[in-house]
Amino acid sequence: MSAVPDFSEYRLEGAADVWAGWRARLTLIKHLTRRHLAERYRGSALGFVWSLLNPLLMMLVYSFVFRVVMRAQIPGVRYEAFFLTGYLAWNFFSVGAQNAASSVVEGRYLIHKARLPHVALPLAAILSNLVNYVVVLPLLLIFNAIFGVRLGPSILLLPLAVLLLSALTVGVGLILAGAAPFFRDLLQVSGVLFTAWFFATPILYHLQYQLAPHVSPAMLLLYEMNPTVGATRFIQAVFLNEAMPWREIAYSFLGAIAFLAIGILSFGRLSKRFFEAL
Repeated sequence: MSAVPDFSEYRLEGAADVWAGWRARLTLIKHLTRRHLAERYRGSALGFVWSLLNPLLMMLVYSFVFRVVMRAQIPGVRYEAFFLTGYLAWNFFSVGAQNAASSVVEGRYLIHKARLPHVALPLAAILSNLVNYVVVLPLLLIFNAIFGVRLGPSILLLPLAVLLLSALTVGVGLILAGAAPFFRDLLQVSGVLFTAWFFATPILYHLQYQLAPHVSPAMLLLYEMNPTVGATRFIQAVFLNEAMPWREIAYSFLGAIAFLAIGILSFGRLSKRFFEAL
């Protein structure tokens, strides 16, 4: 186990200056994020390259299965570009949320031996994955250009799309992080849940061309209310220059707000009992 860092410089309790207190919290989260990134790539020769290499390997596997074996085609865009664009977004969401889920349990020695706001642990886990995602976006643009994808004015909405995806990740991550110390099996079950969630998100298939024609309007509406649908479609529309799915995006924003509210409230209440559970 690594040595417990000294957080005495982040004296947050009873701070007279509210702004100074928030600056201290942000500095702490930045420190933990850097520490998380350093631990992830320690001893790795390729470092951040793995953030793109792993999705590329997944793209090769799924492209062979769906494009070569099952003859899946998406009008107007190469399947490889479509898959990689959606998968990178999904990878940020799923890995970020699951890392947040385990952050409190894995960082229990910090909770017991250092004074810090508990929420810093899941936020740092999510931010480290956000850094990975942002770093590979220029490479995604190059990759898509190789397959003939041309950017349009919608690329200007990229910050809003990433903000939506980040808000959803934080909301789900806080819910899982708050519950994990009390239900350790949740860390095992979450892998299965995220796998099912992956297949309920339009990453391997296009919603408009490969799903919508085969389901009833009621089932399609229920599917679109899944918040990862709108978030992923938003990212795909931005990078692949597709028409904006505003209805799905609106559902996703509502879902992200709901998850954020539940996550903040539940984590705030459960974190008061972390000392008992850890």
